[in-house]
Amino acid sequence: MNDYLYHFYGACNWDSTKGATISRLYNDNLKQIKIVFSKSLAEQRVIVAKLDALSAETKKLEAIYQKKLADLEELKKSLLQKVFRGELS
Repeated sequence: MNDYLYHFYGACNWDSTKGATISRLYNDNLKQIKIVFSKSLAEQRVIVAKLDALSAETKKLEAIYQKKLADLEELKKSLLQKVFRGELS
């Protein structure tokens, strides 16, 4: 149940109060959220497993994306060095 609520709260659009550096979430924010869940604990576990798998895949894709960005930045630097040295025409 806790994992289900964790994912549910992560998907909520919180209307939090913005402080100078910290967003604040008050009890009134929580009271306004209607929690929709299956009464079947087994179904909740299936939903959590699917969300965990999607989260893991998202993190994997993000890591691949970040690696590709870093590789492109290195390629750009390398090409610029070759251009300035006159090695490319």
